[in-house]
Amino acid sequence: MAPLSFCTFNVRGFNKPEKRSQVLYRLHKKRVMIAMFQETHFKSSSIPQCNNRYYVSWFHSPNPTSKSRGVSIALHKHFRHSVLSSFIDPNGRFIFLKLSVDQTIVTVANVYFPNQRQVSFGTGFLRRLSRFADGSSIILGGDFNMVLDPALDASSGKSSVSSVAVRQFRSELSRLRLVDLWRVLHPGVRDYSFHSQIHNSYCRLDLLLISQTLLDSTPQCSIDSFLWSDHAPVCGLLSSYATHPRSASWRLNDNLLNDIICLAEVRKTIEEFELNHRSDPTSPPIKWEALKCVLRGVFISHGTRLKKEHTRKLSSLFSELENKERQNKVAPSDGLKTDISLLQNQILQILNQKYLCARDKFKRGCFEYNNKSGRWLARLLHPRVPLTHVESLSTATNGVVRSPTEIVGEFKSYYSTLYNKMHN
Repeated sequence: MAPLSFCTFNVRGFNKPEKRSQVLYRLHKKRVMIAMFQETHFKSSSIPQCNNRYYVSWFHSPNPTSKSRGVSIALHKHFRHSVLSSFIDPNGRFIFLKLSVDQTIVTVANVYFPNQRQVSFGTGFLRRLSRFADGSSIILGGDFNMVLDPALDASSGKSSVSSVAVRQFRSELSRLRLVDLWRVLHPGVRDYSFHSQIHNSYCRLDLLLISQTLLDSTPQCSIDSFLWSDHAPVCGLLSSYATHPRSASWRLNDNLLNDIICLAEVRKTIEEFELNHRSDPTSPPIKWEALKCVLRGVFISHGTRLKKEHTRKLSSLFSELENKERQNKVAPSDGLKTDISLLQNQILQILNQKYLCARDKFKRGCFEYNNKSGRWLARLLHPRVPLTHVESLSTATNGVVRSPTEIVGEFKSYYSTLYNKMHN
């Protein structure tokens, strides 16, 4: 049983494919199965195609009138689940999903609170969520635009929402037995998920709330770095749900052909292979297949080397960024702010290379499978399958047949006869 990881992130606009690809790649590397995004800024009339190789199931609640607000939920391809029911807010504020996960019913909710009258909105939202969940466990993520404990969750120690209203909202959470996952695991610790660039101040607006019963699942929770937005992703993890990783087929990474060390070993391998098999009586096609197997091992070893270097460099940059952000949260300064901006740009440049590789691979796929049958054609035809379903078939001898086996047999017989007539 692999752990179930989920994340909430206010992306401040998700229309640019570069940003979308970088964010999803980062979440995939963190093994996030359920991703909840706020402020996607999608209009209902122009929702982009968000599907990528990692996150294949998407649910959107766009703003019906303008590119503001909007929430989305993305489910990873390795996440074993079935969707029992869903509710999508027409105003782009929240999404409810009721999922069957590992023979357990779980309600996943994503919400984006307004900047004003948060408690009034939240009270109605929680009551609607309670009716939808109908007793099932809840995983709720979102940008609440308010702090639950100003003394700990805001660097200024103040809140724009009155203390009476905050207590009222916390009592509603208590009534639903929802707990703040990060605060439960880090009592008394100061950390923040929102950074105001103008005031260089911090607060914790982005929350992961789970049912109290899920605390028995050995949960974890962390706040990531500020990179693509003035909000940071907040990730949670439960240990008692299963995912299903799939094995991937190997394909040559074109970037290896630009690596000097890799090219040198490839040339050396070819020369040694030619020298060792010069007098071998084996036919050239067999030798060629054997050489390809040897070269594949060379490419795999160097691909692993470059991947480790890439991961090590990213990990080092993220660690340094987290350290600088931690210092800036305690004692904000212009120097730290400049250092953070430089580190963010370095990380984005590395992640952008990954996006460019994925884009080139997609373009090659479009060219390669443009006029061929394969998975791409199958994906296009799949939605049409229910429309072409044959319920019954009239035959010349058996009358009307309804059994799928008999229908297939009639088609087989008809086309076999037609084929034989054409070749006689």
